Amino acid sequence: MSDYRVIAATTLTLQNLLLDAIRDAAPGATVKTGPPEVHPPEEVGEGLINVFLFRTEPNKVWRNEELPFRRSDGTLIRRPQLAIDLHYLLSFYGDERRKIPYLLLGLALSALHAEPYPSVAHMPRSTGNGDADPVSASLADSGLERQSHPLSFSLLPLSHDELVPLFSQIPYVMSVAYRASVLLIEPLVTPQPPLPVRRAELVVMQARRPVLVSVTPQLLPFATGARVELRGQGFDPRSASAVFGDLESAAAMEPDGSLSAPLPAGIVAGTHLVRVAQGSVESNPVALVVEPVVADASQVPAGTADGASRSPVGLRVRFVPGVPVRTPVLVLLNEWIPPGESREPRGYAFQGDAEPLSSQEVVVQGEIAPGSYLIRVQVNGVTSRLAVDSDPGSPTYERFIGPKVTIAGGS
Repeated sequence: MSDYRVIAATTLTLQNLLLDAIRDAAPGATVKTGPPEVHPPEEVGEGLINVFLFRTEPNKVWRNEELPFRRSDGTLIRRPQLAIDLHYLLSFYGDERRKIPYLLLGLALSALHAEPYPSVAHMPRSTGNGDADPVSASLADSGLERQSHPLSFSLLPLSHDELVPLFSQIPYVMSVAYRASVLLIEPLVTPQPPLPVRRAELVVMQARRPVLVSVTPQLLPFATGARVELRGQGFDPRSASAVFGDLESAAAMEPDGSLSAPLPAGIVAGTHLVRVAQGSVESNPVALVVEPVVADASQVPAGTADGASRSPVGLRVRFVPGVPVRTPVLVLLNEWIPPGESREPRGYAFQGDAEPLSSQEVVVQGEIAPGSYLIRVQVNGVTSRLAVDSDPGSPTYERFIGPKVTIAGGS
C-alpha cells in the first residue's frame, strides 16, 4: 500500500511521463506543476505543459472494499485504507504561429493512451549514489509501485461549466483533464498486536453448504427411469439426496465426484428447481425443465369431451408424465406436408383440461381439415419435442417426422 506521499508521487510520475513524451518531438519544451496562469514568453520558451491537481474524490469501486480495521473496544486491528482518485488539468502553452500548443496536446494524448499504466521508470526513485533529484528521492518509498492495484491515467471529459471556474482569473488556455486511479493510502499508524493463541480447541462442525453448479441435461424429455447428473462441490456421499421442487430422490455418488439421481415419482412436466440436500442443509437451486412426451393421439367422435356434438372433429391425446386433473393442456397441430408439395401447411392450437379420470389424457375439439399432423402438447409452459429424421438416405432427412395423428374428417 501507499503512504501520505503517494499524491505527490503520482503528480511527479505524470510529470515524468509527459517529459519523456515531448523530449524528442519538442526539444526545449518543459512540464511544470501548479495552477494554470499567464506565463510570460520567456517562461514558455519552446513550449510548456502545465499540470494542475484540481480535484480529489473517493474511488467509487474501492471505497467499499475495506474490511473493519478496529475491534469493538476501538483498538486497531489493521491499518485503515483510503481509496481516492485524482483529477488533473493539463494546459498547453507555446507559440501559436508554430502550433506548439497543438503539438504538445497531441504528444500528451498519444503518450497517455499508449501507456495508461505508467511504468516504474517514470515513478519517483533513488539511484542510491546521491545523483537522483532530491524531490524524486524523497518520494521514492511512497509505495506507489507496490499498490495491490496499479495506478492508471484515463482521459476525463469536462463540460464547459466544469472548465470555466478553473479559468475564472485568467484567459482560457487549451486544456484536457485526466483521472489518476486508484490511490490506496494507508495512514502511518501502528495496529495493536493481539496476544497469541494460548490453547487450541478442536470443534467439530457440520460440513459447509454444498454448491450445485449444473444439472445435466437441463432440458429432459420425460421417461420412466430417466436420470440427471448433478455437478458441484461439497457433496457428501453418505447423506446427499436430490430434491426436485418438493419431491426428493435418492442420489448416488459417481467416481468423478458428481451425483446421479432419477426423476422422482410424481414429477410433472414443467420447470423445477433442483437442490442437493445433506441433512438440514441444502445447496443453491438450479433449474431443470422436464418436457412432456406425447404417448399417442387418435381421432374420436365429436362431443366425446362434454356429450354435445358441437365440433366436427374430436381429438384424444395421451401424454406423460401425468398432471393434476383439470390442469390446462395446450394441443398444437402442424400439418405434415410430404416431400414435393409446396403449399403452406395448416396449423391449429386447442386448449383442454386433463381428464378427471386420467391425469395423462386430454380431449379437445375443433374445426380441423383432414390430413396428417405433427402433434405436440404444452403443459405448465413447456412443450413436447418433435422427432427429426436422422437417416441421410431418407427423403425426409432432417425434417420433423413425428409424433403424428391422421385426421380423416368430421364424425
